[in-house]
Parts: sequence; C-alpha cells; structure tokens
Amino acid sequence: MEDLEAQADVAASGFRWVPLNRAGDLCDRAGNRSEALKYYGRAIDVMLEDGQPEPARGLATKIVRIHPTAVRTLCTLTWLDLASHHMASVVVHLTAYVESAQAGGVQELAGEQIYMMAQVTADTAFRAAAAEALDALGCATDADEIRAWVEAGHAPHDVEDSEDWTDRCLSHALGSNV
Repeated sequence: MEDLEAQADVAASGFRWVPLNRAGDLCDRAGNRSEALKYYGRAIDVMLEDGQPEPARGLATKIVRIHPTAVRTLCTLTWLDLASHHMASVVVHLTAYVESAQAGGVQELAGEQIYMMAQVTADTAFRAAAAEALDALGCATDADEIRAWVEAGHAPHDVEDSEDWTDRCLSHALGSNV
C-alpha cells in the first residue's frame, strides 16, 4: 500500500487515481471493505480534482456494483449524475442513496445533501423525486419547501441558465467526501 501511495503522489495529473484505485482493489480482494472504500473515494476525488468527471462517475458506478450500500459513493454518484444531466439514472441512484442512508443511520446528512441537490439542480422532475426522498428521510419541512418550488415552476434562487448547475454539482460531488 505504501508503494501505491507513493506512486499516487508522483503520478502525472490525470493518472493519480490509478494507484489509488489499485489499492482499493487490493483491499477489497483482501476483504477490507472500509479501507477499499477509502481508497476508491480518494481515487474519485483525485479524478474530480483533475477535471475527469465521467471517469469518476464510472469508478463510482463500479464501487456501487461491488458495494451497493456505499452511502458516500451513492451520494457522489447522484451528484455526478446531476452534473452530467443523466436524469434517467439519477432517481435510481437517489433512491439507493436514501435506502443506504437509512440503513447506515445517516439520514440527517443525506437529507442535507439531497436538499442541496434540489437547490442546485433546476430540474422539476428531480426536485419532485428529492421531495419524496426527503419525506422518506423524515425531513418533511424541506420536502414541503421543495414541493412549493415544483408548484411554482422554479426556486427563488434559480439561475437563468439551467445548464449552469453542472459546475456546482461537480463541486458538491467533490465536497461530498468531507
């Protein structure tokens, strides 16, 4: 692991994630799920820092396939779906995120993230799904506020250009590890 850490430190931009992903794979094969998820999370963060959102989304999808209840990864994947405007898969990942957050006892944190997603994303269908997700997490006040935005057709803070949410979603995806 030390060698892989050293390789990540000296790798060129755009390739720093490779040794971290390899470390995650090794930990996963050894049965150390928590260490594997830490390395995978770092690999995703490095990809995002290096401006590689689609490969980061691919790695997040791999992690969820291996560990379907990885709460942080599901949060990040939902943010990345939103950033890429993959609206067909975002609700699937949002639902899995809510279920994993409930199972992991982190409903409040998930509620904060989902509320933020609804603020950032100017998509009515996603906002409606976010309101349902917040209800499931016990965040009825936030859910009601978002439903009011859906009924009004916009939120008070919406920007003119609905495409503008991409960079903000990527920023939040990176911050979801904090």
